[in-house]
Amino acid sequence: MPAIAAQIDGWEPELSRKQSDAWWRLNDPKVRELMYGGAKGGGKSVFGCLWMYFECYDIAREYVPKPRQHPIPVAFMGRKVAKHFKETTLDTWKRFIPPDRYSIKGDPAEITIAGRVSIRTGGLEAKEDLEKFNSAEFCRIFVDQAEETSKDDISVLRASLRLVIDGKRIPSKVLWTANPGQCWLKEDFVDNPTAEMPFVRALPSDNRWTGDEYIKQLELAFRHRPELLAAYRDGCWDAFEGGDQLIMARWIDDAYGNLLECGKGKLISCDPARFGEDETVIFVFDGTDVIEKKVMGKSRTTEISHEITRMSREHGHCPAVIDEIGVGAGVVDECKEKGVSTIPFNSASKAEDAESYYNLRAEAWMRASKLFSEGKVKLTFGGDPSFLKLKRQLIIPTYSFRAGRILVEDKAEIKKRLGSSPDWADCYIMGLWAMDEALSGRPGLTVTQWRALKLEYGYSA
Repeated sequence: MPAIAAQIDGWEPELSRKQSDAWWRLNDPKVRELMYGGAKGGGKSVFGCLWMYFECYDIAREYVPKPRQHPIPVAFMGRKVAKHFKETTLDTWKRFIPPDRYSIKGDPAEITIAGRVSIRTGGLEAKEDLEKFNSAEFCRIFVDQAEETSKDDISVLRASLRLVIDGKRIPSKVLWTANPGQCWLKEDFVDNPTAEMPFVRALPSDNRWTGDEYIKQLELAFRHRPELLAAYRDGCWDAFEGGDQLIMARWIDDAYGNLLECGKGKLISCDPARFGEDETVIFVFDGTDVIEKKVMGKSRTTEISHEITRMSREHGHCPAVIDEIGVGAGVVDECKEKGVSTIPFNSASKAEDAESYYNLRAEAWMRASKLFSEGKVKLTFGGDPSFLKLKRQLIIPTYSFRAGRILVEDKAEIKKRLGSSPDWADCYIMGLWAMDEALSGRPGLTVTQWRALKLEYGYSA
């Protein structure tokens, strides 16, 4: 099927072949819901925004003959998390739908089409978000990144498909766009498609706007995870465990007892506690291994800097990498005053490879993922309960893509799932990042810090 151009009042956005396929299927009266999913970069979000606009325009033209003071809400468009919808899908809407064709107001946004109908937007993550759909009446739904949702989330949306205008029941349509994942979509659409609920697979090669560079970026980012490359480049929905997991449990188990020689020099890593229930964690690294640890509750900066100074002195005046966000800034300043060679770490700062990673935190976690997967990590305290705690925290975080760059799950979200802050994992990842910087010859450290890490304390590139 050749690519088509949807047309409305002289505006003709061009669709790819796969987008055209999805468009035709959604126009089929038998189709109630369609899942358009597969590889990243397949043009799914753009398609969803275009489809939603055209559908709402047609509804306005057919069922609402003139502008209204209070436009009729006919549709919902959103993601699992309202904040993510605002930063991604809504931004896509604004980039691809001409601004003179709609008006927008509020937060969460309400989009008005032709002055007659409106689209409600937002998230599904909070109880109050779901409860508001109990009284809602829609005939169109578009959920982006639907692999993030559960069946409980979408059941309330499906129940809202009951819109009647002037005594006429409006036929309902639902569009789910998604990346591969172990979720309800795979069972309902990929494994068991029907005439009423078909599946259209998306690939980055379908989308001429992504280009070959995007595919090369995926191949580079996931060359150590072939199952993820198959999912995100090739649109493969075959089962894989922990598809969005950064570090696999088996990799950590392999690191225990690894015959890799450490002895590359020592380094201290510290993640100071920011809140009362968090822990201040201090690790002493020898290569990738943790040879000493100190765990405290939320403490004064002077107490933390005193411990770091002591440990640095006892391990040959080795340098320390410290999370400088929040209370950590004071710890950094005090350690410098005490003569410790200090490397501030700001997880929100720009990544060295800013085209691939959303921030330094994402880059540090992905580097750690690669080191673990390649068998370049050695941990010798596998029988210690501390090992299990570190392991549990290391395997929890997931990643996603935002604007084409890798983003690690927010620490607050990890805390909700884990039941506690992942302080041990953050401390370990930060130390591994600093060690990798020194050993790999990367330019992330200053000359002074490089001398401390590479020359004075026995590191070899």
